[in-house]
Amino acid sequence: MTGYGQGAAEVSGLKVTVELRSVNNRFVDLKLRLPDELVPFEQDLRRKVLATVKRGRVDVDLRLERTGVADVPLTLNRPVAEAALAAWKTLRDEYGVSGEWDLHAMLRVPGIFDTSGVGHGLDDVGRGAVDEAFDRALSALDGERRREGGVLRDDLVARVSRMSQIVATIRALAATVPNTLHKKIAERVQQLVTQVTLDPARLAQEAAFLADRSDITEETVRLEGHLDHARGLLADSGGEPVGKRLEFLLQEILRETNTIASKSSDLGISRHALDLKAESEKIREQIQNLE
Repeated sequence: MTGYGQGAAEVSGLKVTVELRSVNNRFVDLKLRLPDELVPFEQDLRRKVLATVKRGRVDVDLRLERTGVADVPLTLNRPVAEAALAAWKTLRDEYGVSGEWDLHAMLRVPGIFDTSGVGHGLDDVGRGAVDEAFDRALSALDGERRREGGVLRDDLVARVSRMSQIVATIRALAATVPNTLHKKIAERVQQLVTQVTLDPARLAQEAAFLADRSDITEETVRLEGHLDHARGLLADSGGEPVGKRLEFLLQEILRETNTIASKSSDLGISRHALDLKAESEKIREQIQNLE
């Protein structure tokens, strides 16, 4: 599910800004961009997100801004600077390389500044500010996702209700199948064999046999049960994720629908079975993004 959340917090000498963006994904996938100070706490931050987000891709962008220059744990790495100068003198004196060696060139040398103290530069107060900003962003993200989920739930409830109506129509049509088969058999036999008296008992027997082969009572009962279960999950999930459970139910619904389509010879039932499959496919696309 999609959403965006931002949070900020500030303490003496430090400003924390957190941005969370989520997009649809069948599984949970976290991408964290953290400053070096927070690398040791990455797993804690991941657990915070996973406690709220069960499905979707979430990009986490956390920024620290030092508001006091004296607090920045950054020093000149003198051995690297002296080695860089010595290397430049060697290139100039022994290899005849011309050019100016200035501050700009020096700043491009990797490791010219020592940041070994960066990982230890965040105290308990700073970590508290990080948690505060992170919680605010996560709460905002969860709020947006819940609003989107509410709209999606309403759409799914409407589709499940329509599927229940289709199943009720199929059940009503299925009740007329035995009489329809009896009539068709009688008309067909009369066309093939003229001037012969038909045995009503034998016709009824054949019609009952064909009706039993095409009986879909069990499938419609199971369909109604699956749809009632889906409706219950959408109405009250008990605070638990329902996306994967609905995917499983949808597989069962499609299985029963395919069985109905293959067993029934009635054109009306077949058409309604196709309507059920169409609604099921639409629901499948939606619940892949639903928690």
